[in-house]
Amino acid sequence: MTETEEIRSFFDRLAGTWDECCRHDPRRIAAIVTLAGVAEGSRVADVACGTGVLFPEILSRNPALLFGVDLSGEMIKKARAKISDPRLRLAAADVFDVRETGFDTVLLYCAYPHFPDRARLAEKLAGMLKPGGRVMVAHGEGREEVNRCHAGAGRVSRRLGPVREEAAAFEGAFRIDMTADTEEIYFFSGVKL
Repeated sequence: MTETEEIRSFFDRLAGTWDECCRHDPRRIAAIVTLAGVAEGSRVADVACGTGVLFPEILSRNPALLFGVDLSGEMIKKARAKISDPRLRLAAADVFDVRETGFDTVLLYCAYPHFPDRARLAEKLAGMLKPGGRVMVAHGEGREEVNRCHAGAGRVSRRLGPVREEAAAFEGAFRIDMTADTEEIYFFSGVKL
């Protein structure tokens, strides 16, 4: 089994109970979406969207399009069952196979440790954005908590390093202008060069 297949299988197995076991602070979600600059009429991609935890907050900003993509078909099924909105389009796919471009904002929430090749990810997300578009890589908890939750996950997860170290993989494609690495939240964000 390839690493990608292992990750897909891992999340397919967990999809049925994901929303019950993973809780997210609505205030932190709102802050992340605000800092990502999601605006009315914008085109937004939620990469590794899972069951759509960000969707209500993003849709409250009235984007023209919210594109949710996740490797796990089971996670996408759960997201589709939870939210029906004409602005929402979902795809069960590997983000590296997605060809759509021209997004104003790309968010990657609570999924970054599942991407082993950070430089390849940065290049892909930059390719999805229009010039001047913003990327937001975020977790609604601190690095220690993220690493504790992901400990022992084997090939499906990587340790999360200090925010400046992780953001460095994105600096060739983005001007990183916001970071946080606290006990409560972890993110880095920047504008496509």
